[in-house]
Amino acid sequence: MIAIPQSNTRHSTTNALDELNQNLKLLKCEFPLQVHIYVSKEEVLKTEKHCYEWAKKFDLITEKTADKEFKGSKFGLLICYIFPTVSFERRCLAVDFFNWLFFVDDLVDNKKTLKGNPEKIRIELDKFKTILDNKPQLEVLQSSIAIALWDVWSRMKKLTSEEWQQKFCNTVSLYFDACYINALNNCSRNLPKSVEEYSKIRRNSGAVMTSFNLIEPLLEVQISHDNLDLQNLMNYCNDHICFINDLYSFKKELTESEVDNIIVVLQYSNQYSLREAIDYAVMLANNRMAQMKEIVDKLMRFSLEIDQDTIKYVNALIDIV
Repeated sequence: MIAIPQSNTRHSTTNALDELNQNLKLLKCEFPLQVHIYVSKEEVLKTEKHCYEWAKKFDLITEKTADKEFKGSKFGLLICYIFPTVSFERRCLAVDFFNWLFFVDDLVDNKKTLKGNPEKIRIELDKFKTILDNKPQLEVLQSSIAIALWDVWSRMKKLTSEEWQQKFCNTVSLYFDACYINALNNCSRNLPKSVEEYSKIRRNSGAVMTSFNLIEPLLEVQISHDNLDLQNLMNYCNDHICFINDLYSFKKELTESEVDNIIVVLQYSNQYSLREAIDYAVMLANNRMAQMKEIVDKLMRFSLEIDQDTIKYVNALIDIV
């Protein structure tokens, strides 16, 4: 880990930040726009309506500002786009879990009693682990966010195998652990010492793998997790999504002195200026896109040797990215 100063953590310049907007235009997409099965406006509105009502049912939206921000997230529209053929029941399952992650992120980042207190964050997230382990104590199920997780997890178990449930629990647990690590790093002003070290943590803290896990039950497919190409593809997709998120959220995180961002890591681990770090972060995102395209081309070239479930899974990954 690299220690950084408590104050002035980003030696920013107005010109470099203005250039960030220009650099975002240099981000590449190697995949052609796909023709999707049309999801009617009525179906989208129906999903969005469920999305909002579920969050209100569990008292997750408590402020006017949170209400507006939540409606702007458009989780229902996103799920309709990525999974246009799935049943409404399964679509709502994905929407509700994304809802829940939204409020966990808000809990960790904004709640006065937790922000800046890694140990309290760890204790709170460990309570959620007991729900996923099907061993929650009565006192755990006292908060709205815990009850909401109990609801969505109960519904997930009805539609999935024990093997998938264990894999999903492991992925969510890694996400919780990464949240704790990030909280520690923010408090201690420590950073991963390299892009590789940062990527390993970020692959979990971004909760992207939980989204990838949901592809199987939503599309009702099964894939081999021993396939090295598929594993690499998931990692590259994960990195690309997180790097893009870091680029777009950098200005906001700059004002909040957050250190969980690839641009900050590049500044301190590589001793880059802010402008150099932004340029390099864009290059990393584009490199991951190229690596994704290379693997997808390879898999599709031998598509006759690959089962249809894997092809469906790969196409869903591309849609998420």
